[in-house]
Amino acid sequence: MPSEYSAKIEEIMVRELGQLGKFVIKKQCRDLGIDPDNIRDVDIPKLAKALGKVMVTFGGEEKARDIELEIRRLIR
Repeated sequence: MPSEYSAKIEEIMVRELGQLGKFVIKKQCRDLGIDPDNIRDVDIPKLAKALGKVMVTFGGEEKARDIELEIRRLIR
């Protein structure tokens, strides 16, 4: 069962990119050495930055910033 962070990040990315969002998370996690099913709070800053960079391609700079911030806010 995925961690709470994994589930929430998947929800955000699928909302933005459809099923491609899941692939993007897996690829970025693999590149960063993060288990995509067990994303922890310490992983969030670097993963948010990586996913934000990907979002520039799909939605532009502003969308990328919004997504990065939304993911960063998952850390309480």
